[in-house]
Amino acid sequence: MAYLSVVVFLVVPALTMLYFYLKQHYRYWTNRNLPQLDASFPLGNMKGVGSEIHFTDVLNEAYAKGKAQKSPLVGLYFMLKPILIVTDLNMVKRILVKDFNSFHDRGLYVNERDDPLSGHLFALDGERWRYLRNKLSPTFTSGKIKLMFATIREIGDEFLASVNRYVERDEPVDVKLLAQCFTCDVVGSCAFGLQCNSLKNEGSKLLEIGDKVFKPPAWRNMLAFALISFKKLAKQLHLPALPGEVTSFFMPLVSETVADRERNAIERPDFLNLLIQLKNEGTVEGEVTEGLQKLTLDEVAAQAFVFFFAGFETSSTTLSFALFELANNPTIQERVRAEVLEKLKLHDGNITYDALKEMTYLDQVINETLRMYPPVSQLIRVSTQPYPVEGTNVTLEPDTMLMIPTYAIHHDAGIFPDPERFDPDRFALAATHARHTHAFLPFGDGPRNCIGMRFGLLEVKFGIVQMVSKLRFTVSERMQTPIRISKMATILEVEGGIWLNASKLS
Repeated sequence: MAYLSVVVFLVVPALTMLYFYLKQHYRYWTNRNLPQLDASFPLGNMKGVGSEIHFTDVLNEAYAKGKAQKSPLVGLYFMLKPILIVTDLNMVKRILVKDFNSFHDRGLYVNERDDPLSGHLFALDGERWRYLRNKLSPTFTSGKIKLMFATIREIGDEFLASVNRYVERDEPVDVKLLAQCFTCDVVGSCAFGLQCNSLKNEGSKLLEIGDKVFKPPAWRNMLAFALISFKKLAKQLHLPALPGEVTSFFMPLVSETVADRERNAIERPDFLNLLIQLKNEGTVEGEVTEGLQKLTLDEVAAQAFVFFFAGFETSSTTLSFALFELANNPTIQERVRAEVLEKLKLHDGNITYDALKEMTYLDQVINETLRMYPPVSQLIRVSTQPYPVEGTNVTLEPDTMLMIPTYAIHHDAGIFPDPERFDPDRFALAATHARHTHAFLPFGDGPRNCIGMRFGLLEVKFGIVQMVSKLRFTVSERMQTPIRISKMATILEVEGGIWLNASKLS
């Protein structure tokens, strides 16, 4: 009895103190005079993410609350970590561009000792990021990308042949799968000179590994939030950022490919060749630089990893959504086709780099697809110094994480009227100039925008042209409509897939 009394005497006050501590902790933003979403221990606002709701749903709720209360910032919680959602476009511009020096980091979990692939350009911060960005930028110039165009065209022919096999069997086309196979083969070749043969086999080991990265189970989503929330502890526990299967597959793939090229003096016009130059010489051919610093093999592998997986999944998502919207909007599809055939006629019927540049209405279609279905639904930045928020009495502390809710902004009816309607004319020149400069952010903006943007857009544009110049698309009865976004996928994806009927042009 005495023992029980002691336990009650010690435990009850401890639990009471913990309760009030957590209650006060989850008032962090309220205490700073900012609106916030109600949160609860232990997941904060992440309860159900990846199983019952998509993370985009949380961001949409926060964005709506900020707009309703005319607040430029709204708080929520990654487990115990307080973060801010940005709802004001002028604030977005300051974070990404004007005051970039105060927000140049992303604050993601990087543990290169236990997980070398985590040390990639997208996740790195500070001087490491700045150095690598400067080194890698020359690899994505128009000239370098143009050298890879022949590879895209060759694989594009296989893409068309794969779709035609469905046409001949009179079967609906699994567009997302074939788009993934197309972009996987393109990026595999342009990144590493690998023949993935995803289109021929309608799948590959690289696609399987990609699913491990972009379609994690709900518990891994929670782990990702925990790693960001408790970075120091996670490093002390030697926790990797990526599943072990991903690292054990990808590291040997890169190291063996690099060794083979160096042993046999193989040079190809691809991304890996440029990374090997940075590894061996500290510079790419033709670049003038000072203070050369060479990349390690681990750094080469990490950059190759992010180029491959970010490049194939985001591009295939945009390509498949674009084809779906064209199938769902036959008038727009015919307008695209008319432009495509007109421009190809000027280039002897060939899909050339220059012909693609002339297809301006197709650019509008791709932009409208990216507006409705941005592959990445938020941009992340971290304050690197105290930052007074203009128009408020709030000063952000260093290491405050902010998220720019791209999906919510793109679906704001005050910016894009009737946002659920697919309308490429939103991106006609006059309409674009009439909007805020930061109302459309599929690739971010400023010094930390998407480095592979031009390459990704080229893939998507080529894929659409290859399809609509030969085939006509309609939505299959097999497809679930209205579409529902998968709760599990990191990159936006439709539940049940995108299924289209295709027929050859008469």
